[in-house]
Amino acid sequence: MQSPEAATAPTLARDLEKFSREVALLGDEVAALDRKDPGESVRRYRHDGRNRLNHLFGLAQLIRLGGIPASLGRPLEEAVALLDRCLQSLSGGDPVAAVEIPEPPSTLAPGEAGTLLIADDDAENREILRRLLEPRGFHLTFAENGVETISKMEHGDFDAVLLDIRMPEMDGFAVLSRLRETGQLRNTPVIVVTGLQEEQDAVRCIEHGAEDFLSRPIRPALLMARLSASLEKKRLREKVFEQHFTPELARELARNPDPMKMQARHTEVSVMFCDIRGFSAVSERLGPTTTIDWLGGVMGEFSSIVIDLGGVLVDYTGDELLAMWGAPNEQPDHAELACRAALEIRRSLQALNEKWREIVGAETEVGIGINSGDALVGNVGTHRKFKYGPLGTAVNLASRVQGATKYFKTSLLITGETAARVSGRYPTRRLCRVRVQNINGPVELHELEVPGTNEDWTRLSRLYEEALAAFEREDFLSAKASLAAFLVGAPGDGPALLLQKRLKDATRGSGAAFDPVWSLPGK
Repeated sequence: MQSPEAATAPTLARDLEKFSREVALLGDEVAALDRKDPGESVRRYRHDGRNRLNHLFGLAQLIRLGGIPASLGRPLEEAVALLDRCLQSLSGGDPVAAVEIPEPPSTLAPGEAGTLLIADDDAENREILRRLLEPRGFHLTFAENGVETISKMEHGDFDAVLLDIRMPEMDGFAVLSRLRETGQLRNTPVIVVTGLQEEQDAVRCIEHGAEDFLSRPIRPALLMARLSASLEKKRLREKVFEQHFTPELARELARNPDPMKMQARHTEVSVMFCDIRGFSAVSERLGPTTTIDWLGGVMGEFSSIVIDLGGVLVDYTGDELLAMWGAPNEQPDHAELACRAALEIRRSLQALNEKWREIVGAETEVGIGINSGDALVGNVGTHRKFKYGPLGTAVNLASRVQGATKYFKTSLLITGETAARVSGRYPTRRLCRVRVQNINGPVELHELEVPGTNEDWTRLSRLYEEALAAFEREDFLSAKASLAAFLVGAPGDGPALLLQKRLKDATRGSGAAFDPVWSLPGK
């Protein structure tokens, strides 16, 4: 097996050869200064000289980073000290020779630390950054001029940009201006890494929207600190979106928010309300601390189900969760996703009850209502708090349907609009037509089959729907016969017991005109 020393020997030899060439080039340029026209820009001479010295400094850092034989240690440090004095004489900057190079973490896989765009026309500068950042888990993409930088920003997905100022076709200032115009600077931090030294250059970069400004030679520890700080700010922005969206969508919106996605617009969605039953009685018995633990555990599980199935976690209102599918990204199967989430929530109750039953002293039960329809969707929060969600009748109806689960003594109701969208995919039982508060026109209610609750569900549902249809056409004898057969198989069924009561009331002949539409009490 090859020793580490043997493995690094070819790289060290190449770096030392490059270092020697750069020293020779620096000597040639210094000798040529006497032959240059004094009228040419002194600022340009200083910039070119710093670039050459920065190359040498970068190579020295890479040689240090790769490990060197003890015999080269002292000569390298002396060379670095001399380079330091040369740089200070050109720019009056602070010494850089003593800066430590941080060791790369050994646990990060390539790309795990983030994806960076490095925009620099100098191949040596790009190589230095590559060898500094790739071992630290960054995935790197390179651009060699300003136009290429803009193009890659438009088509790529980056956590941060390291930007040089002096580039062909479009300089760094123009790049910053373009990124600010497109809004990308609000979400993708740009750190200027340049040979420019003057304070006015730093001020101008910050005014153009740069997150930070670093002059060469690159100080690895300082670069990593600034990168970490910028990426942490970005991750905090992502966490705001992660409260509502899937991690993938949260990342997309935090990096490159599409104004059309956030802007309020009318679109078809499916809305789900999920309420924890008996919350007030349980919270009074448990006290605030245990109640919060229980509520957090239950809502945390429900929220994960919503997010995992591509839903938007809109809000918590006490013991109730509001979720939505169909926006901000289009989801043609939004009704199916909402129904699947509801069924997953019902399925999760077994494990939740095993965990909390002894603590809570009761079963954790839910009521879920789903409706599909047109809603006004967008950021319904304020400038102080982001809140993405739906508004409108479709939302109000979903809330009423959830409330109706208490009246029908069942756990999962959907409207006819949702049932039509999942027909053939999820079996349902049509329960009735109802009037609900503040909603014009009757609403069809369906119960979504919860797999495993009754092996004879298909036959029983058919009997119930036959009884309901007979009741609605005032054929009460046929309705009673079908309902009686149904109750043999499901004697405690809430909707069937309510239909039985309505049949009794209708056959008593109260004198009022028969109305097949049920009126729900309250909300």
